[in-house]
Amino acid sequence: MSIETSENDALDDDRSIEVSSIQAIYPEITLEEASPTSFKLHLEIPVSPLEPQKVVFRRSSLDINDGGDTMPENYAMISHFPSLRLSIELPKGYPSSRPPTFHILDSQPAWLPVRRKEELVADGRRIWEECGRDMVLFAYIDYLQQESYQLFSLSSEDSPLAFPLDMQAFLLDYDSKEQRRKFEQETFNCEVCLEPKKGSVCHRLSRCSHVFCKACLQDFYTACITEGDIASVKCLSAGCAKELAKLQDNDPVKRQRDANLSPSELLQIPLGKDLVERYVSLKRKNKLETDKRTVYCPREWCQGAARSKHHPKVNDLISDCTYLFEKHDDEDTQFVPFDPKGPDDQLPPMSERVAVCEDCDYAFCIVCRKGWHGEAALCSPQREAELSAAEKANQEYIEKYTSPCPTCSSRAQKSMGCNHMICFKCGTHFCYLCSSWLDQQNPYKHFNDVRSSCHMRLWELEAGDIPVEDGENGPGVNTVPFEG
Repeated sequence: MSIETSENDALDDDRSIEVSSIQAIYPEITLEEASPTSFKLHLEIPVSPLEPQKVVFRRSSLDINDGGDTMPENYAMISHFPSLRLSIELPKGYPSSRPPTFHILDSQPAWLPVRRKEELVADGRRIWEECGRDMVLFAYIDYLQQESYQLFSLSSEDSPLAFPLDMQAFLLDYDSKEQRRKFEQETFNCEVCLEPKKGSVCHRLSRCSHVFCKACLQDFYTACITEGDIASVKCLSAGCAKELAKLQDNDPVKRQRDANLSPSELLQIPLGKDLVERYVSLKRKNKLETDKRTVYCPREWCQGAARSKHHPKVNDLISDCTYLFEKHDDEDTQFVPFDPKGPDDQLPPMSERVAVCEDCDYAFCIVCRKGWHGEAALCSPQREAELSAAEKANQEYIEKYTSPCPTCSSRAQKSMGCNHMICFKCGTHFCYLCSSWLDQQNPYKHFNDVRSSCHMRLWELEAGDIPVEDGENGPGVNTVPFEG
């Protein structure tokens, strides 16, 4: 009797020693019960693979990796999966005569296949046997952690992990929150104020991953949008644009995006909704003005753009304005508007002449600029003789003292400086004197070419290109846009 009691005490001491040791290694482990008959412990096992995993979300609710014939709905790269809860029971007689009992539970909805959980639990018994029926808790927990780094071998490059479509929101939301939690615990050096800041007061730009403190981003982007300089609403890191260009050379999808930040990211920083709405409005205005297909309302008090399938009005800052941040290289970019002074055979057909203003709902004819008269009525564009004296003077001034961009035809007038111009709407580099395209990498080659009509004329009109009577020091240059 005394011998059996001493043996049980020794076994209980082995369990107590192992539990104390494992708690020192994993402070987060919880001890639910400690009695002569059983020790019960619980531990959360994070699942963060070493590399982001490609996950496919399928339309039908099939078992994970079932090899079905359903086509993928979409996919995402996920870095963090919901953690697993490991429950351990050490029975009387452990470790020499009885194995530990393991249970693995995952989140709701469950994402780890039942078959794989059963295999992992069976591996616990196998490891206990391989350890010579000795203390096995550390070895088993370490095994689970190592397996989690490979996502328990559930996926490969040729066979990504698949989930039902109804689990997409749950998994992406968990991954986003976990990434944010880890980000907030880190410290970053803001490239603007050059001060170390905790991640909780910083923002990582989604496209390039550069990190800045929120205060610097808010101050800079607020000033840019307020002043109408939306081209500067992009990453503040020096050289970021060139780095992105190199990365996007082999990615045709990313190459179609411009460098500006999306409205959703500005809201995340966060910037005020009113400011973001102004940003989207200015972005759309630029798109409309650089598109030769855009037609404006003839009402002088309105001047709104006509409704267009190419540039629809934005009602939702998240879903409706994606097209504003994409570059489109389609056949419509070669569109040539009709010439009001040209022959009638180059005018659009009657069926394509009606337009409706998106602001005042006025239906008008794009040719004669009057209220819509129906397809049966013949009309012709307003001729020069019909223009008022003020309209004629305005046209003459624009043609004489401004230069058009060779890409989008937006006109600019210099106020000072050299004749190397950058279009304020589309960013094209061009010569102010002859409106020729300039090489962005070497724009001054044009002015050094002896065969060019602008040879050695880089600084001509340095003081500006305005009428002598309008300036104190004679002609000069300006980047103020003129609409014609």
